Amino acid sequence: MKHLWRYIFILLGAVILWNQFLFRPLRILSIFFHKIGHAIGAFAFGHGQDAFTTTFGSLADVTIDGRGLFSSLVILNGGYIASGLFSVLLLGLKKTRAKSFLLGFTAIFFMMASVINTNLQFTWIYAVFYVSAIIILYMIRNDSIDEWVIDIVGISTITYITYDTFVNTILLKINSMLNIVNNWESSVPNDIAKLGELTFLPDIVWAIIWLLITILIFNFVLIKPSKGRRR
Repeated sequence: MKHLWRYIFILLGAVILWNQFLFRPLRILSIFFHKIGHAIGAFAFGHGQDAFTTTFGSLADVTIDGRGLFSSLVILNGGYIASGLFSVLLLGLKKTRAKSFLLGFTAIFFMMASVINTNLQFTWIYAVFYVSAIIILYMIRNDSIDEWVIDIVGISTITYITYDTFVNTILLKINSMLNIVNNWESSVPNDIAKLGELTFLPDIVWAIIWLLITILIFNFVLIKPSKGRRR
């Protein structure tokens, strides 16, 4: 139960701090993980180098239009798939020998994504901050702290999906109907909006689908293993 409450605490904290300056390094890292899914999807359908240069052309959620319905669906869903997979890998490998390499991998990935594309080089400041923090952690070599940080990075990665679906779509739709919060400066995320335009399913249905997938990931990767350890 201790670990379960830790995960819930991290998830709630990530959602609350998502747009705050303090959380920006983790948010940018989560955006990069999300973008790599879009880029790989576009590359797989023949867009070549443009798949990466366009997707990583800015921090905005930019995607290449597919050359058909199926390719478009793969490219659009690819971002959320990547967010979920990276979260599963980080949290799932935490209890294996790969644990000692996980934070180093995220640091290298963050730095490479920041430096390679000239349009994103302003993010190197956050990358340097993140890499420096990881280096300090490797110097300290405290397993308990390492596990906390891996949990924070892994859950922050899946928070991208949670924020897009629950906050920026479902809550946004509810607020537009009930006018609870005035001047809510937000719009339905690009991926969710385009999925709604491409299919017969409204954007809020796509948001619910991906929110349910996130809950399933949270359950099978975090909650069930936690219960198993208590037995």
